[in-house]
Amino acid sequence: MKFADPLGLKYEQPREIILFAASQLQGKRESQEDYFVNFNDECFTIADGVGSMPHGEVASQLAAETAVWGYKHIRQRDFYWRDKKLLLKRIVRTTNMTIWQKQRETGFTDGMATTLLVLIVGDKNIWMGNVGDASAFFLHEGKMSRLTKEDVDAQGNLTKVLGKQRLGIVPQVAIERFYPNDVVLLATDGVARYVSEKEIQLILENSGRTTESVTDAVVATLRKAEANGSTDNMTAVIVKRIYNIGDI
Repeated sequence: MKFADPLGLKYEQPREIILFAASQLQGKRESQEDYFVNFNDECFTIADGVGSMPHGEVASQLAAETAVWGYKHIRQRDFYWRDKKLLLKRIVRTTNMTIWQKQRETGFTDGMATTLLVLIVGDKNIWMGNVGDASAFFLHEGKMSRLTKEDVDAQGNLTKVLGKQRLGIVPQVAIERFYPNDVVLLATDGVARYVSEKEIQLILENSGRTTESVTDAVVATLRKAEANGSTDNMTAVIVKRIYNIGDI
């Protein structure tokens, strides 16, 4: 029997690579109530505990981690994996129920709530689900678009969050093709409300094609929000697809 020579086998590098970087600033808040989780460079979640309610840091961490848990487990059902809209809705429903149930525990009966933004990155598309006032920005071929609309009223008060009601929470859902050199920015309101779309576009256009340059772009986004007057908790996440040409 003839065996292949392992030294003669060529390992084919993937043609495309996902780069991402994330960072936070606490601002002038007493605690950091934003939370970020990434799973396998294919599911990214950010959550922002509602500041007018207690336990914001617990709510945001529980929401972000539950959403990733939901992604890993719910996607195993082919019914959901074939329809990412339904997958996102189920993730949000599961996460909302988890936050709701947490308030039955001793020490948390005075309530909690949080926003949630989930980004799923596939081979050709991205799928985004959002509840609350976090924002997602998308740069494609020099054109910027905002994938989210804040769930707020005319006075800027949140109209939809996780944890305030047991049933009926449905996320905004956006779907886009995701080509090499496309970039997504996920940002909590402490960033998105203080950095203009023109400023964001310039930062994303100069985000480069290395992990270091994408990290620099994330930091630049936070510093711009801070310079423009943000004192809130701030979280920014940049996700970028690039061609792999062996220089990463």
